[in-house]
Amino acid sequence: MKTTLTERDGNTVKLTVEVSTEELQEAFNTQLRKLSREARIPGFRPGKVPTAIVRQRLGDEAILLDAVEESMGSWLARAVEELGLEPVDRPEIELGDEMLGLDKPLGFTATFTVMPEVTPAAYKGVSVPKDPVEVEDREVDEQVERLRDTFSELRPVEGRPAQNKDFVTVDLSATLDGKRVEKLEAVDYMFQIGTDRMIPAVEEQLIGMNPGEEKTFPVVLPEEFPEELRGKTADFTVKLKEIKEKVLPPLTDTWVSEISEYASLLELRQAIRNRIKTAKEQAAEQRFRMRAIKAVVDATEADIPEVVIKSQAEQMLADFERSLQSQGATLEAYSEATGVSKEQILKDMEAQALESVKTDLVLEAVAKAEGLEATDGELSSMVERMASAAKIDAKAFEERLRRDGRINSLRAQLLRDKAADFIVANAVPVTPEDSEPSVAEGGPQDAPVAETSAEGEALGEQTSTAE
Repeated sequence: MKTTLTERDGNTVKLTVEVSTEELQEAFNTQLRKLSREARIPGFRPGKVPTAIVRQRLGDEAILLDAVEESMGSWLARAVEELGLEPVDRPEIELGDEMLGLDKPLGFTATFTVMPEVTPAAYKGVSVPKDPVEVEDREVDEQVERLRDTFSELRPVEGRPAQNKDFVTVDLSATLDGKRVEKLEAVDYMFQIGTDRMIPAVEEQLIGMNPGEEKTFPVVLPEEFPEELRGKTADFTVKLKEIKEKVLPPLTDTWVSEISEYASLLELRQAIRNRIKTAKEQAAEQRFRMRAIKAVVDATEADIPEVVIKSQAEQMLADFERSLQSQGATLEAYSEATGVSKEQILKDMEAQALESVKTDLVLEAVAKAEGLEATDGELSSMVERMASAAKIDAKAFEERLRRDGRINSLRAQLLRDKAADFIVANAVPVTPEDSEPSVAEGGPQDAPVAETSAEGEALGEQTSTAE
């Protein structure tokens, strides 16, 4: 088979393919055997119809036409692979004007869209801001206080009325136009005053009450109530049964040693400070990585075919829909709740899809320019990490990936990750106030990295240690 790239206009290419008489004959014979197995002709057992009878009944021209249709996909795949092209839409096939025949080669043309050839902007020495990392005493204090709150106790209050931040237990009832409102009734209901768990007007009445006291008072029901209640005035009756206050543990070395692995408050504070710093450094590094790669991607010119952008957006929408389903929701319910149609969601995703596709192309171009490779060992390690995270057998998982044809996608992702690492390793960090990101001499951006809360991570780790 002979393949020639005859035309290229931007991302549209046209191939001319010539299939030899030998290959045409092979395709014809394969189709003839298939028809012989499938034919149902009186006097012959199913699957045992002689090929000569099939040729006589159907004619060589019809059989050859079927053979060409059956083989066109594999011929085109070979032609595309031979030229190293990557179609992104359905090719338009045109056969030559001559009649089909087994005695002459078959010629056809294929026109389709391909991914653009990207030349990355300079990806060595890109200057981007890197956020400085500092831990303030206030942040450590907040973590310590949250830890104390975790180990706090609720103790009954005696000798004083209810006040803000107290935990109160009440019996609650209400009437509207003299009729009971079951939705507004509660027995032995406990909540903390001042935390918006209760209607503000009710909380205001509770402040100053003593256990055993009961009050009846009018309340205008808030707008967040159901339609049949909102804005109406109900008569509430509240009986205060118990008051409790939160008592924090003493901030001493003894307490620290009891609830953690640390011997003193000073050691605990230093450990919290270190964890906050580590989390902040990781977050700053992620932002630096994102900025470095994005700077190169933004500086690179790439004419991405519309069909690719739409296809990527549709994939993103499908992923979003699966995410909703995993949470017990649907895209239809989401659209109804937000007032945003499925079509608008898809359109809104196109900008992100464009960025994602362009990023992949630039990273792949950098990997090619630098001669980066993804070894089988690295690929196996990546599969093992994925299998471990999913708690499944690594060998079975890899076999499934290979069977589904997804292993090459993982290899491509590994290469893109290496290219991203290369860009970041060669990037030049500057303080945020120095300048806007600039490219000095060498490429892209990986997928946006979610910024993490350093303080939250530190708290989570410390609480776990203390417990």
